[in-house]
Order: sequence, then structure tokens, then C-alpha cells
Amino acid sequence: MRPVEALESSHSEKESTGAACVRMDQGTGLNGPEDDGNDVVAVRGPLSRRKAEAGVMTRFSRRALRGLAIVARGGQVSRVNDKLFYVKSQSGNGSYAVQWRLHRWNCECPDHLRTGRLCKHIYAVNFVMDLPRIVLENTFALNRLCKYCGSSKVVNKGKRYNKSGSVQLLGCKACGRRFKDEGGLELGVTDVLQAIIAVDLHYKGVSLRNISDHILQVYGVRRPTSTLHGWIVRLRDLLIGASEDCKPVVGDKWLADEMLVKVQGKERYLWNIMDYKTRQLIASKLTEGRGSEEALSVIKDAIKKAGKRPKELVTDGLKSYSSALISLGSPATKHTSNAGISKADNNNRIERVHNTIRALANARRGVRSSDDLNGMAAYYNLLRPHMSLHERAPYQAASGTMSVGTGWISLVRDIGRQKHQVEGTTVTHDL
Repeated sequence: MRPVEALESSHSEKESTGAACVRMDQGTGLNGPEDDGNDVVAVRGPLSRRKAEAGVMTRFSRRALRGLAIVARGGQVSRVNDKLFYVKSQSGNGSYAVQWRLHRWNCECPDHLRTGRLCKHIYAVNFVMDLPRIVLENTFALNRLCKYCGSSKVVNKGKRYNKSGSVQLLGCKACGRRFKDEGGLELGVTDVLQAIIAVDLHYKGVSLRNISDHILQVYGVRRPTSTLHGWIVRLRDLLIGASEDCKPVVGDKWLADEMLVKVQGKERYLWNIMDYKTRQLIASKLTEGRGSEEALSVIKDAIKKAGKRPKELVTDGLKSYSSALISLGSPATKHTSNAGISKADNNNRIERVHNTIRALANARRGVRSSDDLNGMAAYYNLLRPHMSLHERAPYQAASGTMSVGTGWISLVRDIGRQKHQVEGTTVTHDL
């Protein structure tokens, strides 16, 4: 069997042409005698029956497999910072320092010093740094497509190693071009999961400084607040776009209310209309006043998005709603006004949303733009779980889309597909 290049790296490590291939499912383990590490080991993973019968295997060098074994043992890799790790010796006492220096990973072990190749300790460090990508890839599967021609004939083409860890490289059999796996976004693959963590914590009311500290404590990587802000804005815009593409699935009873917010220090009114049954925010609008014209505008937006008029609209005692309904000319819509917390007809559900928005605004020390508020509304509809909805977000519960626990990842993956070929047509717009 002709040997293959196991993993591509900045060291340009290639396997020798005379190496033999060994199948791990035939009993070859990781604890055998020392060798030069040049053999390619073909590992048969949990593949489908069709692929297994075709002999499809994942190939690793022996050094890579030993690095994976080090990680699997646990407690072997110690991170000092994102450029320095200590890996315990597997044959004696002590540890070897693995450091990013001179644009490459270096190790103190005799194997690396003698051969200059990636040793098992360097592989172990990169497997550790690659864990976020592994989690992302295995949480929600994606049919990878070529970013240039849209073909589904995409295969792994090794990895590139840099100071942030390993980057999976892909190759297209149709056009012959090679590119990196961007995980659905134009961020490093490791960064995608950290970006998802950052934006999720952000919408849970955690400050940027505390998000930065969380990533440092868990991943050992220091992310400046400016970087986190950029990730949050990017994912927020994607979230808003996804929300706009979702047609609300609503009932016949709607709730309407307005609240005072400060946008860049100026007082504005945020109008919200919610479906009583599904708890979906149908329409949100930011205005300078709260007269009948503003009320009519947000009601029209809600009707347009829902594709129907409500049979009942529950509001507080603001007269603007009554005037708006008269101007709308909708006699079939029953208007229940003067709703209160202690009354039979109340706006408690939409008031709860306003409390959530206030908490998020306070965590951010104010609202900078209408996009911030639109992002909050989109997060509430698509991703924020509700106990009364069996831990699903309103849109998920109403439409039956997206499984519980995979909201952010599935959303990012679905949006990432828009960059690739859709029904034979390549989409060229930027996300």
C-alpha cells in the first residue's frame, strides 16, 4: 500500500516512501516498542457500513497516535499560556516544554531535537488546542462543500499548525483547489466555538470583561474585549438576518407594550408585539415618540410579518393603541386595553420580556444602536429557552425546528451553508 502524508504542518513533515501501513483494528496498539515514528497507521473509525466496506480509513502517523493517547490519558498536558505547554514524559519522570518559537512548535524531547519532526508531545498539545473544533464538528454535522465551486467532493487534506493550534485543510476533488475549514464562518475554526461562547454569555447578561476572563480560565487564551466585541457584532448581525428569514408561527391573541430605553444617552421608545400562545416577538420597533402613528406603524409591521390580523390585541391603557386600531380599520380585532399585572387580562408575558431587555441593557451599560435591540429580540425568539416551552426557544417550539441544546451551533452552521453552493448556484454575498 502506498504510504500517505499523515498530517501537513509548518514543519513539512512527510512519511517515508517505504513505510508500511498497519490497521489498528487488527490488534496493533499504542504501547508497542519504540520505533522511528515514520509508519502510517490507518485507523478504522465509526464509519457507515458502506464506507467501511469500501475500506475508508483515517490515517495518522505513529507520533500523532501517541500524542492522541497522551491526551486520552488525561492530566498529561499543562498549559502555561497559549504559547507554552508542559507535557509529561511517558517513559520516565519530568516533563518536556512545548513552545511556539520562531514560527513553529518546538519541544525539548530527544525525538524532536534529533529529527526536527513533530513529536508526540507537540501532537498532544495541538490535539488539546483542537478540542473546540472537535466539539463543534461532532455536535452538529455539516456536509462540507467547496468554497470555490460548491462541489460536495471535499476531503481532508492534512492540517496546518500555527500558534493557535491546528487548522484543518480541505481539498476539492472537482476543481483541485485547497482551502481551510472555516467552520461556517470566516474565523479560525477554534475561534468559532469561542465566538459562540462569547455571544451566548453576552446575551445572558455577562460583561465583556467577565467573558474574557471566562475564556482565559477555561481555554487559557487571552481574548481582548475588542476582539470579543467584534465576534459578538458579527454573530449578532447573522442572528438578526436569520430571524428576519423566519416567518412567525402565531395564534390569534397578541400582546402589545412599549418601554423607555436609552440609545446612546437619548430616550427612545421600544415597541414590542408578542404572540400570547407561542411567546414569539412578532415585531419590535424603536421610535422617538409613542403616539398613534408610532403605534400604527408597529401594528402594521406585525401584521405584515405574521401574514394575518389578530382576533384580539391586549394592551395597557395607552390611548395610542385605540387610535391606531381605528386608523387601521380592523373592526374584527377585539381591543382589550388597561391590562394590568393583577387583572384577568394582563401583559405579564411581554412585561417579562421587557425585564430581560432591561437586564441586558444594564449589563452593557446602555444600548448603542437599534441593532443591539434587534439582536436581543432575535436571540429571544430563536435561542432563549423557556421552561414553559419545555426548554425551547419560542420559534423552536412553534415551528419544531432545531433540537434542544444545539441552537447556536446549528444556527451558525446553517448560516455558513449560505456561502456555499445552493441548488447548483454559488452564493457570492458576504455573511
